[in-house]
Amino acid sequence: MSANARREFAQLLAGARSALECPDGPDHETRLRLISHLERAESLLDMHVVPWEIAVHIGQIDHRHGAELFAALDRDVLMAQVGAYRRLWWSEIEDKRDPAALDNDMVASIYFSQNQSECLATEIISIPGPESNVAAPVQGGRYLSISTHHVLPSTGDLLDAWAQLPPDQRPLRIADTGYGWFVRTDAGVQVPTAQVPSDLVAALSFARAHGFRYLLLDRDADELDELDHFDW
Repeated sequence: MSANARREFAQLLAGARSALECPDGPDHETRLRLISHLERAESLLDMHVVPWEIAVHIGQIDHRHGAELFAALDRDVLMAQVGAYRRLWWSEIEDKRDPAALDNDMVASIYFSQNQSECLATEIISIPGPESNVAAPVQGGRYLSISTHHVLPSTGDLLDAWAQLPPDQRPLRIADTGYGWFVRTDAGVQVPTAQVPSDLVAALSFARAHGFRYLLLDRDADELDELDHFDW
């Protein structure tokens, strides 16, 4: 099993589950191969906490005294850190609302809109898994990265606007990466096509059809022949 292949690991677990559900199903050779792969996966997990690439959400607040850095494995936890920090300094702005009664996104939105001397920048970085002595890792994972040129500029404006809304008011689960947008696209999410432009629907449908849970629209990512191209 490839050290960086999260999807391959999920497929291995699915194979083990299938073998347990249908003990008379796999033949002897298949069972031995599955056991060998499980042993390999076990050794990788023994050696490393996370034997594959992980995405880390980074936030930086620049202020007159320097900068504060935050990191988390998902956006909600990152914004909880930012919100907690900004509540400590709420007196820096002239807003009579109780920050404890506001959610983290609202706290950040209000604070930085009223204090022009400070700013928040967020991005998602990838930390590769450790090298393994197995063959090259299988390409794939939880998200598909494609160029922002696969959506119209007007759709980009919509994504920017949605990213600023409180999470429960967004048509889609979305995060601004600074270089594009990270959009959840797994089959459990019903895309409201009446609100979402057709170009974005096409990109989300393509990612979902190929087994990806998230779509990363990035200005530096590759373009795909299967999707329309738009000039910005």
